[in-house]
Order: sequence, then structure tokens, then C-alpha cells
Amino acid sequence: MTDTKKNKKPQTRIGRLHTRSLPSRIVGWSLLWLSIVVIALNWIEEFTSIEVLPGGHSVFYLGGGIVAAAVGAWQAGVFDAKS
Repeated sequence: MTDTKKNKKPQTRIGRLHTRSLPSRIVGWSLLWLSIVVIALNWIEEFTSIEVLPGGHSVFYLGGGIVAAAVGAWQAGVFDAKS
């Protein structure tokens, strides 16, 4: 039986490969929070008479908010490996 400790190659930590720059993280978190606010306002407009967003309640605000939230989370590094 061979000793596996002697045969192991050094492994690169994945978390060190996936680091985002500070401007990228700032833009990502800003986009994420802004899209959450748009989704929340769109939802509030559906059930009340308040009209905050241009054009009122629309499914396009929901779709755009979801896409922007996903892009913002990716840009902020939420989906990056941690270890």
C-alpha cells in the first residue's frame, strides 16, 4: 500500500482565485440593492394606489429587477467560491 501523503500535489485554493476588485464589489452591491428596491416598489404598486415607478406596476419591472439582482450578486462576488 502506498502512502498517499507523499503522492499528493499541492492544491491551489479556489477562494483565492475568485476575488473581485473593490469597484466591482461596490457596483455589484449597489445594483443588487437597487434592484431589490425596484422589485419591492413594483410589488407595493400592485396592491396600492401609490404610483412611484414611471408607468406604474409592470411585469417588466419585476423581470428587469430579477435580472439586475442576479447580475449585481454575481458582480458583488456572492456566488464566488469561499474555500
